[in-house]
Amino acid sequence: MQLPAPANDVHSLIVDALLFLFHIDTVSIMVKEKKLFRTVISSGRLRDNIASICMEDNNYLISRAIEGLKPTSTNDIAEISRLGLPDSVNSMHIFPIACKDCTHGVIVIYNSVISREEAYSILEFCKLVCLVFKANILHNAYDECINDMYILNTSVKKLTPQLHNTDLLYESIVDTATELLTAEKGSLMLPEGDSLLIKAVKGINRWLANGIRIKSGEGIARNVFKNGSPLLVKDISKIEGPRIKPKSHYKTGSFVSVPLKFASETMGVLNVTDKTTGEEFTERDFNLLNHFASYASISLKVSNYYNLAEQMKELSITDHLTGLFNRRYFQERFTEEIHRSERYSLVFSLAMLDIDDFKLLNDTEGHLAGDSVLKELSRIARECLRANDVICRFGGEEFAILMHQIHKEEAFIVTERIRNNIKESFSYRFKKFPHPAITVSIGIASFPDDGKNINDLIKNADTALYKAKELGKDRTIIFIIS
Repeated sequence: MQLPAPANDVHSLIVDALLFLFHIDTVSIMVKEKKLFRTVISSGRLRDNIASICMEDNNYLISRAIEGLKPTSTNDIAEISRLGLPDSVNSMHIFPIACKDCTHGVIVIYNSVISREEAYSILEFCKLVCLVFKANILHNAYDECINDMYILNTSVKKLTPQLHNTDLLYESIVDTATELLTAEKGSLMLPEGDSLLIKAVKGINRWLANGIRIKSGEGIARNVFKNGSPLLVKDISKIEGPRIKPKSHYKTGSFVSVPLKFASETMGVLNVTDKTTGEEFTERDFNLLNHFASYASISLKVSNYYNLAEQMKELSITDHLTGLFNRRYFQERFTEEIHRSERYSLVFSLAMLDIDDFKLLNDTEGHLAGDSVLKELSRIARECLRANDVICRFGGEEFAILMHQIHKEEAFIVTERIRNNIKESFSYRFKKFPHPAITVSIGIASFPDDGKNINDLIKNADTALYKAKELGKDRTIIFIIS
């Protein structure tokens, strides 16, 4: 069968296939129409008896089949009678022609014994049938939209070059919208506080329009923004309302006003008026502008992302408390360093640093004191490292340090300087903390001697760190392969 195919042809093929492949007495297909499931085709011994059967969409057997995407059945004669089925029916099996986002109807098999294996096969067949109907729907929708999509595609291409500059993007949206509808005038309004601010205009003196605000409750554009619903007006003089008055500088009383929406967010309002021909705007104009508004909304959102990109990048790779890189960024750099070192036969060292008795510090001095220690410790460690070394907060009170092109013996000297500086800085500072100073334990592993991938290097550096803890804390241990 070639798609798209008429629904009746598909229905006929379905019942013929079921009767041919399975030992079935009678079969029908019921399709949902409003609040009813109506029989559209039947075949088999009782086909005339069931040809006119309808069931409400809240019928529990049908509902259970569709919601659960699995077959339901009954052979209870009293129950079958309550459903309004003829006396000749003594059993029924219902299979959903449905998937998660599409429901076409159900296949009903009467007076037949169906094994579990057959039920499974029929259910899989129904899933395939559902895909056929879904493909039909999509194909028809495609045919209907293809012409307008070509026009829209041409229009949207004009926005892309301006994504990096919001002011130019505003102007491009208005210019393209007016060209799309062959109109003389247009405007773009975006929210600012409790008002709508005009950001770009065409066919209107931009110096006069610049900075004009539409306050809450005023004008059609404000209502479109508030309600989030597009509006096509063919003659504004026929609209009743004390706040809606025709403007003398417009040639016609016809205009289109559409909200710019991204998901549930209304981002602004796009207005177009005065067709160059002097005619009213049509439903096609209305639909075209609505579709264009969707692309314009995406463009505005992408442009906003451009402006926020650097800030978001900084936030995405940084630990907010210490200002150090976070674990995700560290792992990216770790991977890069492994590839670079493999390619050029270089070495590097990894140090894992953990604050000793940090939980005890929080319990005795409070979490604010703990946060202060994390921030100052981060500063001290950074000052002891080279500019191209990478330190991150690995998690909680644990830190990771990548030291480029140095063996673990050299890394030991660096980390010892960090450890001693931390100890000196935090000596006899706290009243309730039972130790004289804040100390750290450190474990070191090197590439490629102690591991050639991230997991092995971290594991071995952690092993050395745990050894430092076992030996009394406040020390640096180099990993040695046993």
